[in-house]
Amino acid sequence: MFFNCVYNRCIFLLQPVDYDTLVNPFFNLTVYVRDSDTTHVDTAYIEVYVTDFNDNPPIFVPNSQKVTEYEDVAVGKSLARFSATDRDLGMNKMFRYV
Repeated sequence: MFFNCVYNRCIFLLQPVDYDTLVNPFFNLTVYVRDSDTTHVDTAYIEVYVTDFNDNPPIFVPNSQKVTEYEDVAVGKSLARFSATDRDLGMNKMFRYV
């Protein structure tokens, strides 16, 4: 359970929600209100949509390489190849090499 509702009319999180691990990025909540007369009841339906936050940094795989090259190597020769990944989704997954 991610949410709770208490007497102060607020819905709040009980635990962190990670967009990157959710099967569906939304929650349908049903909230009931009643008074001492059990026939006095009303219902509200609330949809909570979770959006992605850029919470994961890009990571080099592997994060270390050793390159040995002769001093007379041609200008423009590729010395090493590397790659990085980012666990975020959508636009937050994009990164650039600098």
